[in-house]
Amino acid sequence: MPNRYVNTILDKIISDFGRVQKIGNGNSLFKIIANDVVIYFRYSRISHHRGQPSAFYGLRNEDLKLMEGKNAFICFVWDDENSPVLIPFARFEYYFSLYPPANDGQYKVLLFFSRSGTEMYISKVGKFNLDAYFGTKPLYDIGMRALKVPLLSHSQVQSLIGAIGVKKGFDLWYPLNDRNSLDLSILDATKIREKLPSYSSEINEIIASVDTIWLDGSRPTNLFEVEHSTPVYCALLRFNDILLAMGDIGNFSIVADAERLEKFAKEISRPTFQRNKLNDKVTFVTYDNVFNWYYNLYGKMYECAM
Repeated sequence: MPNRYVNTILDKIISDFGRVQKIGNGNSLFKIIANDVVIYFRYSRISHHRGQPSAFYGLRNEDLKLMEGKNAFICFVWDDENSPVLIPFARFEYYFSLYPPANDGQYKVLLFFSRSGTEMYISKVGKFNLDAYFGTKPLYDIGMRALKVPLLSHSQVQSLIGAIGVKKGFDLWYPLNDRNSLDLSILDATKIREKLPSYSSEINEIIASVDTIWLDGSRPTNLFEVEHSTPVYCALLRFNDILLAMGDIGNFSIVADAERLEKFAKEISRPTFQRNKLNDKVTFVTYDNVFNWYYNLYGKMYECAM
């Protein structure tokens, strides 16, 4: 049966929407009768994976099948009051089709919690940022339509990522050629580094060309490549070089339109990226995720030319 954290969310949903109906053979899948929305609740205790706070979940294949073609969400809940994360199933359904479930009929998923963000790792597939999906707001505005995401330029996406990093307490690096195009109305220019620390002669030029970097002191903690039109593969090769040269970086992100999700999944599964575990370290972040992430942190929409 659902635990108290799940019950608190269910009680709120019932209060706001009316009756819910349990579906399937388990005790975790519910349909809100009023709007025909399906919610799959998964609960985990917080533990530590390689020293990082995390939560482990198993998603039953038979439950995921019942969500196909529906307005459905997976609701990840853990044992504190910051949960839940409510992700739209349609956004991630493709990834569960890439590989069969484990022998127990479940897909294994880890949520990692860190200063730089919350990420979901799907076994054999890779990581995805979830910071745009905190809370139950999507149920009240299905598909998050209230936040109309405009067409964003490469520089605007860089600026938003930088503003998010500043909010989280990081300094920023941008390639020198990109700086004149940044939107300084949302950036604290004092947080933009004039130069990067010297890491090694083989990697200094490569890392300096990365679209946006969050820096904690001299250490690059998060590296972002905004792939507007250039091949995803090129960004992954750059990340691969940096990982081989530096080794201790754990957060790389490809930022692109949602339509490139499938392309990313195919590229990151190449043997060359799996052998040195780059596939475990790269997160795919969509433009609307960045837009909503900024909104969640600052409590206001990014105003830009539409």
